[in-house]
Amino acid sequence: MAHRLLVNVIFTGASVFGKAFTEAYKQAAKASAAAPAAGGAAKARSVGGIPVDEAFKILDLDKKDLSLDKVDEKYNYLFEVNSKEKGNSFYLQSKVYYAMDTLRKELEYLEKLKAAKEGDHGPTET
Repeated sequence: MAHRLLVNVIFTGASVFGKAFTEAYKQAAKASAAAPAAGGAAKARSVGGIPVDEAFKILDLDKKDLSLDKVDEKYNYLFEVNSKEKGNSFYLQSKVYYAMDTLRKELEYLEKLKAAKEGDHGPTET
């Protein structure tokens, strides 16, 4: 009787694990297939993994005002205001840093796109 119970527990556990593994694999495959289609060319992401929209919110910037000078200005101010010496947290400084890093990489990406577009449609010499 104990053998039958043990075998049932093992088979049931294996069945549940197999179904969970299969479902996780399907979700991962679907996500990896959708990622290139959504973003076009792959963009670099900062180590902090902050999405661009969140980075705009953290640094209190608008998409239309995106420039290296504005990003640096907001970063310097917020990083200083949130310093540990002034009683604030390293966590907030990290969020500000990663937001700045994300927006800088976004600017680089946009510049590369612009350069590639100009290279495709630029004047040609004959």
